[in-house]
Amino acid sequence: MSRLTCLAALLAFPATALADPPVEAPVQTAELRIGDAGDVRANTRDWLVGEPGWDAGGELRFITSDVGLVEGRALKLTDLGIVRARLRYTAGKRVELTGSVDALAKQPSYSDSLPFQGGSLGLKVAVSRTWALTGGVSGGPTLGDDGLWGAGATSVVFRAHPDETLSFQASAGALATGLRFDAAPNAWLTEATVGGNVMFHTPNGWWGTWLGANLAVPVAASGGLEPNTRLDVTIGSVYAVVPQWDIYIEGTIFDRGDEGMAGTMLPILDGGFDQKQLVVGVVRRFDRKPSSSSSRRNDPLMMGAL
Repeated sequence: MSRLTCLAALLAFPATALADPPVEAPVQTAELRIGDAGDVRANTRDWLVGEPGWDAGGELRFITSDVGLVEGRALKLTDLGIVRARLRYTAGKRVELTGSVDALAKQPSYSDSLPFQGGSLGLKVAVSRTWALTGGVSGGPTLGDDGLWGAGATSVVFRAHPDETLSFQASAGALATGLRFDAAPNAWLTEATVGGNVMFHTPNGWWGTWLGANLAVPVAASGGLEPNTRLDVTIGSVYAVVPQWDIYIEGTIFDRGDEGMAGTMLPILDGGFDQKQLVVGVVRRFDRKPSSSSSRRNDPLMMGAL
């Protein structure tokens, strides 16, 4: 029996889930992380939304986990990888649209997941120089390919710029996740979310690094799910010297559930259980006003000019 078939059955019987955790699994928000496909260069500038124009990029996500996909077999750095294609478009300096598609680059020999692992769509609207509203949806196949998951999120974002080398960002919102199985009862949960980032950057916007944390508190869940409070931490850095290119790296520790308690985890590859992710990505920019990208080398940071 696959790990996910077992997990789906356990979700229908909470008592059993606590006594008999899943033991096998062939092999994705996870929480919807609005902004994953947003403008990475915003970490080097005080931008609520990216520059007018669009960009396209790709990233490779390495996933490691002590929980693993099979009992007693932890995921090491190169055991599992996800390729993400990402696209961003900003219109009128106030509205930013994003999208992404995920595919498996590599998986363990004992798993046989579908190459397609899901996608996302996001929207960010700047309502002032310091406030923005965001919303997004994402979805994909569950572990074991025996169902589908979907998520929707919304949040309010505040950004402050006390110095040309320092920015702060805070957000608060809600996240809803649904699970639909082929041969087991469906499940769902809702969470209240809060998060914050501290961004350090050079005055000319050539380089930036950020530290962040996100907290998710369960509000309601269907029978069989026993979610607990989650705390994720992130550190990242971006090189943005070349006007049309961004190169970035990010590391995240995802907290989701307790090993041996299936009801506290989700059958989602990307963030559904305790794991660490290392992301390496590159972005090609096609700004509508190339001259603004060039002049940024000497201009001071601006408070998200709208």
